[in-house]
Amino acid sequence: MRAMKTITLLSCCAAMACAAFAETKPAAAAETTDPESKAELEEAAPAIPWFWGFGNYGIYSGYQLYGNLLNSEPTLQGYFEGNMNLKFIDDVDLGYFGVGIWSNSDLTDKRRGSGYHYRSANYGNGQYGKAFNEWDFNIHWGKTFWFDDKQQYGLDYRCGFVWYYYPHRRHNDIGNGSTMTTMDFNHWFTLKTPYVDLFLTYVREYHENNANLWEFGLKHTFVGDYLPQNLSLTPSATFVVRSHRYNWCFPTAGWGETHNGGLATAKIGLDANYQLTDHIGIFAKVAYCSIIDNALRDAAEHGSCSDYSQYKDFAWGGMGLSFNF
Repeated sequence: MRAMKTITLLSCCAAMACAAFAETKPAAAAETTDPESKAELEEAAPAIPWFWGFGNYGIYSGYQLYGNLLNSEPTLQGYFEGNMNLKFIDDVDLGYFGVGIWSNSDLTDKRRGSGYHYRSANYGNGQYGKAFNEWDFNIHWGKTFWFDDKQQYGLDYRCGFVWYYYPHRRHNDIGNGSTMTTMDFNHWFTLKTPYVDLFLTYVREYHENNANLWEFGLKHTFVGDYLPQNLSLTPSATFVVRSHRYNWCFPTAGWGETHNGGLATAKIGLDANYQLTDHIGIFAKVAYCSIIDNALRDAAEHGSCSDYSQYKDFAWGGMGLSFNF
C-alpha cells in the first residue's frame, strides 16, 4: 500500500484539467497595432483562475499499485484535488500549491481477516475492515517550466508529502494501538513534447520501511480528427524500480523478509476519457501488469501474505466519473 496512486489517477485527469483551465488569448490581440484595441481584447480574454481542481470516483477490478495487485477483488477508489495558483504579479509565475485526498473501499471481505502478520501467525481481527479502509492525504507544489513560447516543450515538476491512514488497523494486535500509518515524500517529473511525454517519479517512504522507489515510462494523449469529439486516449508504458527495503510486498515467510532491489514490475495501460460537459466526464482504463524480476516472481508464487503480489501477471481496469472546476 504505497504512494502515488496519484500517478495513475492524475494521468486520466491531467488532460481535462489543463484543457479546462489553460490560459488563452485571442490571436487578434497579438496582431493588432492599436494599443486601445489590443487592451480591450486582452481584457476580454479569460484569465487564469486563482483556484482550480479535479477529481474522480470509480469502480476497479482490484487494488493495483505500482504493478502489484494488493486486492484481486473489486474496490471503489476516488481522488479529489484543489489547487491555488501562485501568480500574484504579472509575468511572475510561482506555480501552484494544493491539497488532495484519495480513498479506497474494498467491496468484499477478501482482506478483512486473512493473511500473515509480521509479528504473529494471526493477521486477522479486522485488519483492514472494508468501507473506506484507506485514506491518503497529500500536500503538494508544482510548476511547468516551458522551453518555448508556444508551450509545446517543457518540464513539469511536482513534489509533495503523502500521509497514509488506515482507520481499521487500530484494533489489531500490533500491541501499541497504532494505525500503522506511513508517509512518502514524492517528486514527479514529466518532460512534455508534442510527440511523447517522458515521466519519472521518485518515492521516498518514511516511518514504515525507509525505502525508495522509482517509476518511469512514457505516454501520449491522442485527441483530434481521428477520434470523436471530446474523447481522448492515453496509452502508456511504465516500469518500476525498488530498493530492497521496498520489496515488503513480496514476503514468503512474513513481513520482515526483503529481497534484492532492482527492476521489479512493468505495466502497459490505456486510459480513455470522454468529456460530457465542461466540468463532468467519464473515464475507463485497462492495464496489463507483470512482475519481471525472477526472484520476486518466485517469492510471489510461494507467498503467504493474503493477496499481496501473489499474482505474477494480471489484467486490471476500472471506470467511473471525473470532474474538474
